[in-house]
Formats: sequence, structure tokens, C-alpha cells
Amino acid sequence: MIMADNGAVHPVPPTARGESGRIMRFLVAGAVNTGLSLMVYQAALFVMPHTPAYVLSYIIGILVAYFLYSRHVFGAPLNAARLPVFVLFYTASMVAGALLNAALIEGVGIMERLAIFITIAVILPVNYLGSRWCLRGGSR
Repeated sequence: MIMADNGAVHPVPPTARGESGRIMRFLVAGAVNTGLSLMVYQAALFVMPHTPAYVLSYIIGILVAYFLYSRHVFGAPLNAARLPVFVLFYTASMVAGALLNAALIEGVGIMERLAIFITIAVILPVNYLGSRWCLRGGSR
């Protein structure tokens, strides 16, 4: 938290509050969250097929993302009213990602341990815009 001269409290430094700062923070927080999700996905593949492994890793990722993106990317308070919207958006994103991942594996023939990286690259920009909308109420 940063205290401005006018007494306002900002959760992120003033120099990092523009759109480019948000995008950079989203990428860093997303990298942390993606790393965690990838570890869960890769470990889960030892005990379950790729689709349930993807879903499990995504659910954990949604919860981590809500906290990281709210507090460290968009400077939004943790808000019980926004959480269901965030979860609904990420559930739709998860379904789209699972379908894409399955299509890459089963339709195109990409190895299941590699297809996830293509899926992430496709879903990433959609998730940034959706997260911003969910956590900030559509405002920039």
C-alpha cells in the first residue's frame, strides 16, 4: 500500500498504475499462478486423465488468481459480490481451455504435456480482459 500526498491509499505504486503497469503485473502474477497450475496439472497426470487434471489445476488457479489479480494487479478490494462473477468468467474460460486442450491432444495429436502451453498462450489475453472487467466492474 502506498499513501499519496492527498491521503489516498493505493495498493500499487503510482508509477505502476497505468494499463502497461497492470499488464506487466498481470503477466508476473499470471506466471506465478501458471507455474503453480502447471505443477498441479503435471502431478495430477500421474493419477488421472488430462481433462480432470486440467480442471483440477484450473480450479486451484482460479482461487489463486482472484487473490493475486484483485490485490496486486488491478488494485481492487477482495469483494464477495465480485467473486462469483470472477469464478463464472474463469469457469467459462476453463471450459474453452479444456476443449482447446483436448482438441490439440486428440484432434491434432500434440503431446498432452506440451498442448497445455499452446492452450495457455491462446487463453491468456482473454483472461486478462475478463479479469479486468470482473474485478474492476468494466472500468479501466
